[in-house]
Amino acid sequence: MTNHKWVIHEELEDPAAPTLEKGTEVTTLADHMKGMKGAKAEIESAKQTTVYMIDYVPTTGGDEVKNHKWVVEDELSKK
Repeated sequence: MTNHKWVIHEELEDPAAPTLEKGTEVTTLADHMKGMKGAKAEIESAKQTTVYMIDYVPTTGGDEVKNHKWVVEDELSKK
């Protein structure tokens, strides 16, 4: 998988620093998608920001999505 957004610091196995540099190889503990737990990954970018877990109803129709992980502040609006 490429360009997966987002994994939070607490979902990484033994992260070496509060903010990881591009290119850092990590192991993910995330389990919100099949096959992620224990997967090797490379950090493409990192930023310190607030992240949210959200419930939403897709604008394309369908059932409400509960506990979607993760959305960052600049992906939200007050609408």
